[in-house]
Amino acid sequence: MKVTVEQISRLFDKHGDSIEVKYFDDVIVRGSAYLSTDLVLPAHISRLKESNVSEIEVFYTANLYELLSKEFPVEFRKPFNRLHLTDMDRLLENIRDANAQSKRKRFVRLVGDVYGVDKALGKRVILIKHNEPLDFKKWNNLKREFERGQVFPFRNSEVAILIFVDLKVARQKEYVERFKINTDLISMIVTRSQDTANIISPDFIPTEDVVSVTEPGVLLEEYIRSNARLIIIGEKLDDSCKRALLQVRNYDKFVRLLVVPALYQNDIHDFFHQVKVVYNTDRWL
Repeated sequence: MKVTVEQISRLFDKHGDSIEVKYFDDVIVRGSAYLSTDLVLPAHISRLKESNVSEIEVFYTANLYELLSKEFPVEFRKPFNRLHLTDMDRLLENIRDANAQSKRKRFVRLVGDVYGVDKALGKRVILIKHNEPLDFKKWNNLKREFERGQVFPFRNSEVAILIFVDLKVARQKEYVERFKINTDLISMIVTRSQDTANIISPDFIPTEDVVSVTEPGVLLEEYIRSNARLIIIGEKLDDSCKRALLQVRNYDKFVRLLVVPALYQNDIHDFFHQVKVVYNTDRWL
């Protein structure tokens, strides 16, 4: 798993030398050689920097990843779920079948490297790299190499929530009302999903993954760019909104949509629960 020298340095500063990080590849620096399976030590950091080594390959462990995820939550997102081999096989087969019916091509990203053994060299090799896009074809070619009881932590290719409110209106009053709907929705989702009791998904980062779309003409473009998992429509639909949503629907047969009703304080909890349910539902099943 690739990590930067600065990231490892931060972990040492925060946790001391109690953390265990091992080199995956041999690293040769001025006056020293750090071999595969050697421990990365705090004293190595300055030598690596002096030799302009900014990134190294280390062995993935769940404990190391947990520490990286706490310090660098965007770069090392938490897994969405963990599945055994047969369940992962079924998930990827279902995604393959959905991809055959839609222009959006979904996949998963495994969290952490998946290792195998090169019998000729007698050493570990990386079969699937951390965060590498994985589809059924690639999985099917490799799954015979995996251990029977192996568990695979993974994330989905889709993660963001689009808040879609059209602000292009002629009358100032309507503009103000729509602007308020837009900001209230963003604020509500970001604030509530930061509470550990209201997490939308383990790999969802509220401050990064809530995206506002205020022009119908860019909805499809933003849906594709952000790999959004859900579109929340913040008002009644006019013709331009309907056309924009139809474009998205033509692109992705399985798009997740949710129209927000007029929200009152007593309704917010139920609506947020509905957001979580729709976000985590795979419509092709």
